[in-house]
Amino acid sequence: MREAPAFSHVCSPAERSALVALAAATEAALAPAAPREIRRMIGKLALGFPAGKASDLEAEARLELYAEGLGDMPTDILGAACARVLRECRFFPSVAEIRERCVGVAVRRWELSRIRTLIATHDRDWRPEGEPMTAAQRVRLAQLTAPFSA
Repeated sequence: MREAPAFSHVCSPAERSALVALAAATEAALAPAAPREIRRMIGKLALGFPAGKASDLEAEARLELYAEGLGDMPTDILGAACARVLRECRFFPSVAEIRERCVGVAVRRWELSRIRTLIATHDRDWRPEGEPMTAAQRVRLAQLTAPFSA
C-alpha cells in the first residue's frame, strides 16, 4: 500500500486481494476499545496519581465519563496514551489531555482510506491485457482526445 505511486494506481488482481486483507486488518486496528478496557486503563491510571477525595458514586460517574469520552479510541493507542500520561502529567488528566496523546488514529484512518481508494480504482479501471474497449469507452476516449487532434 505504501509503495503505490498514487491514488490513481491500478493494482493487479493479486495486489487487490492483498489490499482487501490489509483493509480488514486496518479496520480491526481502528476498532474502539471496549468500555471495560477503558475503565481498566483509567483505573490503573488513577493508581499513578495522588488519590482525590471522591465517593464511590463520584468515582463510578467519572469512569463512565472517561469511557464515553475515549470510546472511539483503539485499545493499543489508548494504552500508549495512558503510559505517556503517567510519564508527562503531574495531575490526573482530563479526557482532553488523554486524547491529545492518542497519536496514530488519523494515520490509520488515512491508510484505510488509501487502501479503499486503491481497491475502488482497481474495480473501476483494471482490465486484463488485451481486453478490447467497450463502445462507451471508445466514445469517451474520442471525446477526451478531440481537443488535441484539432
